[in-house]
Amino acid sequence: MNEDCELVALIDLIYEAVLDSNLWPSVLIRLAGATGAAQVSMTSRNRQSGIFTTLSPRTDPDLLASYREYWRFHNPLWQRTTSWPAGEIYALDGLMPREDFSATPVFNEWWRPSGRGLAAAGANILVENQFSVLIYIANAPGKNVLTARQLRIFKAALRHLIRAVRINRQLWTLELERLAPPEQFESLAQGVLLADASARVVLANAAAKAMLDTRDGLFLENGRLAATGGPDVLRKLIATCARGVRGVDGPGGEFKIPRESPRSLLHVTVTPLRSKAQLADIPWIGAGAPVAIVTVKDPDIDRRRREVNLRSRYGLTTAESGLAAEIVKGDGRVAAARRRGISGATAKTQLSSIFEKTGTHRQAELVRLLLDAGDSREMET
Repeated sequence: MNEDCELVALIDLIYEAVLDSNLWPSVLIRLAGATGAAQVSMTSRNRQSGIFTTLSPRTDPDLLASYREYWRFHNPLWQRTTSWPAGEIYALDGLMPREDFSATPVFNEWWRPSGRGLAAAGANILVENQFSVLIYIANAPGKNVLTARQLRIFKAALRHLIRAVRINRQLWTLELERLAPPEQFESLAQGVLLADASARVVLANAAAKAMLDTRDGLFLENGRLAATGGPDVLRKLIATCARGVRGVDGPGGEFKIPRESPRSLLHVTVTPLRSKAQLADIPWIGAGAPVAIVTVKDPDIDRRRREVNLRSRYGLTTAESGLAAEIVKGDGRVAAARRRGISGATAKTQLSSIFEKTGTHRQAELVRLLLDAGDSREMET
């Protein structure tokens, strides 16, 4: 097969991979064959979450695993690639001098043993915000020059790879929006996330993002969801939601996350995501298929919303609405006063005012009124 035929076949396969993500390894193998490179890899990194993924079908799986777990943190080349604009080819020599790189542990203990020499070229396929995707080819050790033909084919294929990855991500995003319409997803007051089988966040609404940003009981650890007091609990429940995996008690489950007093416990529910929308798992371009819905209910949010509604509906003061919201819990004025940090006498005075403004006379009557109001649509708006 001549060069033109090889390139046409490669380009055809690239666009087939847009609709069938299982073909991406074949794309890389075909690219390596067309360029005559010994190794080819496509890697992505999300610097915000710390997630790193790589697709390298010609690399020994054990060596690839060691790179993900250790060597990627000790590769000086990787840190220097994200400054290059998407679509611009760079050589290894443009990142650091060959003699310097060949003296590094990563070169001698991983790069060279994995079949990569000093003749290598790469390019960023995508660089946006904290996320980037790159692809590179490398000759075998001892074959220390990339030929003009190799670079010509790599350059010709690159623009199609960039377009295909963008289309792939756009189609994936459209499917995700069908699965979780933004206007509905963002309107939820409580935290809701979609997570893949590895507990990586695929999508999070504003409330959930706020929890993650403040590490308020929920946080990211090595790019994966974790919960205060027991990070493995959440991950195990999410894992049981993947197809073909089942926990002892079935898929998903519930648990509570402790927080420092006087903050309430967070109530977490994990349920399997079952949808006709078939999202492909393409981690090397930053697209992970969600398998679970994680709902995080913060009683303090309900309490604050209830206080706002009580002030609006009954004209209560901030102090009175706060006490009323605690009274709803049903354990009496003394307990409510303690949680509010006020004296019994102050609570009694505030409660008398609450009775007057709500037209009630006893705590039980007040609780029923507030609960009924809390269940109404007016209280939820």
